[in-house]
Amino acid sequence: MAESVKVIVRCRPMNRREKDLKCETCLSVDSKTMQCSIRNPADKSSPPKTFTYDGSYFVDSVTEDIYNEIALPIVEGVLEGYNGTVFAYGQTGCGKSFTMQGIRDPPTQRGIIPRAFEHIFEAVATDQNTKYLVHASYLEIYNEEIRDLLGKDAKKKLNLHEHPDKGVHVPELSMHPVHNVDECEILMEKGWDNRSTGATLMNQDSSRSHSIFTITIEMMKKSGGENEHIRQGKLNLVDLAGSERQAKTG
Repeated sequence: MAESVKVIVRCRPMNRREKDLKCETCLSVDSKTMQCSIRNPADKSSPPKTFTYDGSYFVDSVTEDIYNEIALPIVEGVLEGYNGTVFAYGQTGCGKSFTMQGIRDPPTQRGIIPRAFEHIFEAVATDQNTKYLVHASYLEIYNEEIRDLLGKDAKKKLNLHEHPDKGVHVPELSMHPVHNVDECEILMEKGWDNRSTGATLMNQDSSRSHSIFTITIEMMKKSGGENEHIRQGKLNLVDLAGSERQAKTG
């Protein structure tokens, strides 16, 4: 299990509201030992509580490093025919969407999702011995209801089924063929516009739902022969809603 699941922690800088409230930093991060230490601001004489993860990134970290160290091996596995998932979990306003979606400038802070798109299509373009078929889907789980963010009716409630071969899946979820990074980003933006968001005390444009953008890659060697078989890998890119109690953030 330790090899198949990794947990990392990323700490964001203070926002303007926290600075105005004169908040102080009570967390320290050691990226080399992958440890986070929290001290009690009300009792500075007490020893800090220390936690160890598979990776720890402080306020000066960039998404480029997180992708190369954590997400890149997962995407490589998907290109070999395995399933992989990257998801961000935490309170509203802690930086989940910033890490997953990212910003264009500076380039080092581009999110994990657009970096995964580039990684996949770069591999497709450079592998001359394999045929690839790439599809994308985007669903939202809001108030325990599943919706297709890329469907004709984004408000329509979909059902979840369990299949002996496919496992747990959503039969009516639309699958869209994609051929390059731009097409993926267009679908991502279309689905993002259909997501359920709302202002909270901690975030003006908070994601109020869980969303899963899935890239399905089918691969077949061009060598020919009777033993040709298709491999399939799935990459699930998940942006979760805030983990806190709603009363805390309004």
